Amino acid sequence: MTNEERTAKLAELRAEAEAGAVEWNTANLEHRFADASHAAEKIDTAVKEYTALARMMCFEHCKNADDPMLEAVRLLNFETIAVKDEKRGDDDVVVRSIVERERPIDLSKLDSYCGGIGADKVWLHEAQQMNFLLTAQKCKDLGVDPKTVNDSYAMSAIAREINMGKNPTSNSNLLRTLQRVITSMLGEGYKATSHDVNYLMSIYARKNRKALSVTCADHRRFRGYLAEICHRIVTGASYDVNFKARKESTTTASAKETAKVSKAEPLAKAA
Repeated sequence: MTNEERTAKLAELRAEAEAGAVEWNTANLEHRFADASHAAEKIDTAVKEYTALARMMCFEHCKNADDPMLEAVRLLNFETIAVKDEKRGDDDVVVRSIVERERPIDLSKLDSYCGGIGADKVWLHEAQQMNFLLTAQKCKDLGVDPKTVNDSYAMSAIAREINMGKNPTSNSNLLRTLQRVITSMLGEGYKATSHDVNYLMSIYARKNRKALSVTCADHRRFRGYLAEICHRIVTGASYDVNFKARKESTTTASAKETAKVSKAEPLAKAA
């Protein structure tokens, strides 16, 4: 299938999804729920096929680039379609539509598709080892015995044998550890900073539903964080912090207004 044929297929799948949304809206409004369920299945099938094809086209584009890893982290996402439901009118009638949406490029799947990407093909395993070390460190930070993590953490046999050096997750060594993984991904000349370390540690663990419990990033999520950091380094982008701004006046500002402030300056590739 040529690229033109793939593009035409994407248009065809989107048209199928949008036609399904029209069918769903009509059936739902008329309380024909069996027909609405059938239309929902048609939409789901079209959206999944669209996403799979869009992902493959993105992978093919990256594979044909001079440096697939560099191109992937520059793009960071690929465009697909998704279902969006909105309540409209006084009766809050649900209306379904098809919208464009970005999905992150999974670097592990791209690695498999291309038969290996990155300056050093061991980057995937180094990322797993770093993720393991950060999880063990989080246990120590919270007073949890890291023995369970050490004994049962899921990672590749290659990753388990990688030595990241002495105290790789200490405050003084974490930047060096991150830089090692970034260099394996992008090559020499792309430098991480303390801002990248701070960003990683700000998002690495999130509150678990269980009280007094946090969830550390799994390998897929951790790769996504690394991809974002690489994206910042490659493109010179800056980090943002979102927060609730104070109400300046009753006429010019909302109490729920959200503001952004830049926390890092763009960084060019090192000479």
